[in-house]
Amino acid sequence: MKAVVYCAPKELELQDVAEPVATRDDEVVLDVIAAGICGSEVEGVASGSPFRRPPLIMGHEFVGRDPGSGTAVVVNPLLVCRRCRACLRGRPNICERRELIGVNRAGGFAEKALVPVSNCYPLPSGLDPVLGVAAEPLANAVHAVRRAISALGRVPERVGVVGAGMLGTMTALVFKCHGVETVSVAELSADRWGPAVAVGASPVTKALSGKFEVVVDAVGTRATRTMAADGLVRGGLAIYLGLHDPDPGFDAQALVRNEQSVLGSFCYTDDDFIAATLLLPRILPEWISVRPITDGVAAFDRLMNHETASLKIALVP
Repeated sequence: MKAVVYCAPKELELQDVAEPVATRDDEVVLDVIAAGICGSEVEGVASGSPFRRPPLIMGHEFVGRDPGSGTAVVVNPLLVCRRCRACLRGRPNICERRELIGVNRAGGFAEKALVPVSNCYPLPSGLDPVLGVAAEPLANAVHAVRRAISALGRVPERVGVVGAGMLGTMTALVFKCHGVETVSVAELSADRWGPAVAVGASPVTKALSGKFEVVVDAVGTRATRTMAADGLVRGGLAIYLGLHDPDPGFDAQALVRNEQSVLGSFCYTDDDFIAATLLLPRILPEWISVRPITDGVAAFDRLMNHETASLKIALVP
């Protein structure tokens, strides 16, 4: 079968590889319908991140069809043990033994993918299955918003989001779904403003202006984390969601004096993922640019060179 294989830092190849085989009753080999390219994958290939060890078929945002039933399903790529302290406390997203399909084992940038049956979720009736590639970033957003509301003890009135890529736009969408009155989005590239405006964010500008009860950094650089922390009211909350680099970017003394908080948000629970699938009908088809898998290497090159304004590129076999 055809697959886009991560061979070495900054090196991907379209290869013919062996098809996966299910060896257990709780596994299924899906015919991949579409797989979205995540910013973390672009960053990982460009930087040689140790979290992805080549040779690897990446792709953790994907939809497939069960060849037995003919059902189209979206795959939750998070694999957890269900036995460690975190799992038993209802926080499988920080499982001590967690793995991700497409990061620690072969994922969806191929014609077929082997996945646990329990990680397959049905798509909403009548939905274009390609839109299912948005479920994973949506689940991240659902989890981050849930973290914010839980920490505050209420739904905030004013929220800032830094970054209008897929993750930031989905976060703005989820906050609006919770009835947040004002969701402002900061994004340097004006080419990316359209989807954020479409989900109800206003204003969408190059930098946050004013103060917010919650600011979510969906990028994860020193500059964006600083913007998030600087945008908080006294007693406000910053959610760090992006993973671009490790620099925290905030003034610890100011954090203490203003009694502000910073929370990390990683992945999602099963309930978060289910909630995300139910939000898929809100995704607009024009946000996803579909490319054949044979164009996968070139698509990565364009993304690494910042040559595309698409909110999401999806590869299809």
